[in-house]
Amino acid sequence: MVLKERETSLKRERNEEHIPCIDGEGSYRKDLPVPPKTHSSKRWSDSLPPNERVFYHQTLSSARRAAHFVNHANIPLDSLDINLAAQYNHSDDLFLGKNDVVLQEETLGRSTFRRLRNTRDLSPEKIIPLKHPLLVGGLREKASPNSVKLMNTGPHTPLTNPGYSRQTGDGNFFNY
Repeated sequence: MVLKERETSLKRERNEEHIPCIDGEGSYRKDLPVPPKTHSSKRWSDSLPPNERVFYHQTLSSARRAAHFVNHANIPLDSLDINLAAQYNHSDDLFLGKNDVVLQEETLGRSTFRRLRNTRDLSPEKIIPLKHPLLVGGLREKASPNSVKLMNTGPHTPLTNPGYSRQTGDGNFFNY
């Protein structure tokens, strides 16, 4: 099942892994337990007994509350923080209902640092104009204007005797 957020072109897909994707919220000081490797055609939880499946699988809440998780975002701690983070503006939205005053950005469909579901982001597809696979790129290497190979061809160019040239001071030959 692929979920599409409103107002953004970012697509999200259900995360089937044992650890949720909460990289935007914080980081782990220590790695969480990893289940044993399985065959690539099987899911990570297929060959495990139920007690080990529960041990290795992390929900959003359990991953956020892990002892080694350090959050980088401003996560609300109490109801005052939730009210202050609300989208209500008294000068624009006058006499709204009680539930409209505490609406958060996630509820309105805007993306924030928090994840409401255990999903992972999918990279957007490249749009090819006119359905043509031709890629136009710039120069990868800038040629020096003093290069011998950029000169006009003719019988008296230095390329006629490659590797040898005369010194400007006394006219002796030297190999460059």
